[in-house]
Amino acid sequence: MNTKLEEIFGVSSKAVLSYVERDTVDKSFIEALKSEKEIIVYGSSKQGKTALVSKYVRYDKNVVVSLSPKSKILDIYSSILRQAGVTIQNNYSESTAREATLGVVGKFKAMLPFVGSTEIEGKNELKSNVSKDYEYEEVPFNLSLPQDISEILKKVKFRQIIILENFHYLDDDIQKEFAYDLRSFQEMGIRFIILGVWREKNKMVQFNGDLLDRIEEIPVEPWLEEDFIKVAQKGAEQLSIIFPQELLNECHDVSFKSIGVLQEILKEICISAGILEKQKVLTHISRNPHLHNAITKKAEDYLVRHQRALEAIASGNSNSSTSSQQGLLPLFLPYYLIKVILESGYEGLANGMKRSVLQAKIQDIHHRANDVRASDMSNLLYSLAKLQNHKTISPPIIDYDRNTKYLQIVDSTFYFFLKNADLTEILQELPSPLDQ
Repeated sequence: MNTKLEEIFGVSSKAVLSYVERDTVDKSFIEALKSEKEIIVYGSSKQGKTALVSKYVRYDKNVVVSLSPKSKILDIYSSILRQAGVTIQNNYSESTAREATLGVVGKFKAMLPFVGSTEIEGKNELKSNVSKDYEYEEVPFNLSLPQDISEILKKVKFRQIIILENFHYLDDDIQKEFAYDLRSFQEMGIRFIILGVWREKNKMVQFNGDLLDRIEEIPVEPWLEEDFIKVAQKGAEQLSIIFPQELLNECHDVSFKSIGVLQEILKEICISAGILEKQKVLTHISRNPHLHNAITKKAEDYLVRHQRALEAIASGNSNSSTSSQQGLLPLFLPYYLIKVILESGYEGLANGMKRSVLQAKIQDIHHRANDVRASDMSNLLYSLAKLQNHKTISPPIIDYDRNTKYLQIVDSTFYFFLKNADLTEILQELPSPLDQ
């Protein structure tokens, strides 16, 4: 069967054939796999996190939990146990409080691949039963305790790696809760690979300092120009085509260091040139009009999503937007944040924006400038992830790095949007809460 374009270029949940290894990233990940530490793979969206992990860890041979904004700790652990072959009884505890008493436990039945057992009495010990088809052991345990989970996994001889996709979707409180559990899992020898959209180093360590030296962090950024060229050339070989060097250089420039954008641009160039599968004879791809067509197509694609996302963020949460003091209009900080982003554009946000600069810019245009306090900015910036989750903005566009005190872009396609969209027009169309 002839190789298809979608197998070579573009953003896909499956591995593309244009994948290239990078010494600073791939070797670090391979070494991390050899250790006994938990692994955190992080970076902006569409920068190759899943591609990296799936290159060296088979998803179909390990346990994968795809998280959502609605995921809770018990949901995660239930999924892990089910995928490990453990059957959980329907009457397990529904309590999500970590303060739950030790007497509140859930029960499940572990289907073990052997026959013959002895009965053991006592709470938190194993009681054997024999069914017609299987022998299983009914084990009282607390579904919210990582040690209990680990003991059950060891009982069923669990040897797989647990991959948590989209960790950034979880509420900060749940991330912090899991960070404490992660230390227990590490001590019990249960391996996790966590993938998240953020650019902040030591994020998990901030939640739990005890994770220091117990985890390996693998950032997938930055991408170098030489890596971009290698991706394009490797894909071109698979399709039996040739990209001129001038075209490759321009593709790098318009991708703004985003491998996801580059992959999409190369895919659209091929579509514009009529290249949908591997060519029978070596084919040269010209720059014009294919690069222009590709940029136009992706600008249209990204415009719709990002404009709606910005409008959603600007509207804020209903509770914070309607609150006021002494009859004054609310601060509407999410709205002013988006105004600053649109007014600053790509040049103002390419390297992030320092918190102090952001606050000054907001105060310059705010209807209650003197009332915008440092604590108000903290509430705004610390709640960005939760706000975007609430607005179902997936992946998130922006995030705040508490270490560096910078507002950062974490959706790599957003750079392309800022550079190619008419930000003035979008700003004019942005609904103002002051007019309501």
